[in-house]
Amino acid sequence: SAPAVEWLIDSFGLDLSLLGRLGGHSFPRTHRGKERFPGMTITYALMEKLEKIQNENPERASIITKATATKLLTDADGSVSGVEYVKDGQTFTERGAVVIATGGYGADFSNDSL
Repeated sequence: SAPAVEWLIDSFGLDLSLLGRLGGHSFPRTHRGKERFPGMTITYALMEKLEKIQNENPERASIITKATATKLLTDADGSVSGVEYVKDGQTFTERGAVVIATGGYGADFSNDSL
């Protein structure tokens, strides 16, 4: 949507000034800049912002990588209020809002990969 594109431009200083028509599109609808991979450009900008928030306010955000989420913790009303995860063989708990970002399956070549 236009407001989402404007938010990305204003909040992250991204160049999304070009509008392109990609394969299968009937109309131009892909916003991009001069960079070749707009999705990667947007993703990296979002990641850098989150890392900055974590570094400046560690009580506000935690980025946990290379871990396995084993349980979503819930309040009495059933809303998610935390996560239990395993990292390096140890079980940890984090309380608060939870965002699960798997990164996709494209590069998962492990034995139990989908």
